[in-house]
Amino acid sequence: MTQSVIVQVGQCGNQIGCRFWDLALREHAHFNKKGFYDDTTGTFFHNPNGDSCGDNGRIQQLKARAVLLDMEEGVISEILKGPLGEIFDSTQLLTGVSGAGNNWAVGHMTYGSSSRDKIVDQLRKAAEQCHCLQSFFLIHSMGGGTGSGLGTKVLRLLEDEFPERTRHWSRC
Repeated sequence: MTQSVIVQVGQCGNQIGCRFWDLALREHAHFNKKGFYDDTTGTFFHNPNGDSCGDNGRIQQLKARAVLLDMEEGVISEILKGPLGEIFDSTQLLTGVSGAGNNWAVGHMTYGSSSRDKIVDQLRKAAEQCHCLQSFFLIHSMGGGTGSGLGTKVLRLLEDEFPERTRHWSRC
């Protein structure tokens, strides 16, 4: 069983990421009507209160294999208040206060440099929950600001910290 971690960066990345999680949960519910934690469920989710080894234990609670990053609190706060809020663990989130103001350099250099250790720590924690980490999916924007600047910084961090893992990215 291989696992993937979704990394959502900035407003656009987090909003698109929520659509992914909504579809993943619907697909899971459609195909897994008996509520067992299996290999296909374990690709994007982990079962923290039950069997997380994938040997068909009952699902107690599903948590997303994700890291949510934004230098403004607003979008992630809305996600946590919404219907998908319970699939994200508070240890998977990293937010700031002011945002990058549609400026690539602020997202990349200012927030990327000052938050580097925290971001790497979040990525490592997500990777440690996987028994066989296959890849990272990075969802971010390229229009300027946190998604583009911090997103490209995170892509570089993934390359440096996890060189043997595949990195996929989707730009909004």
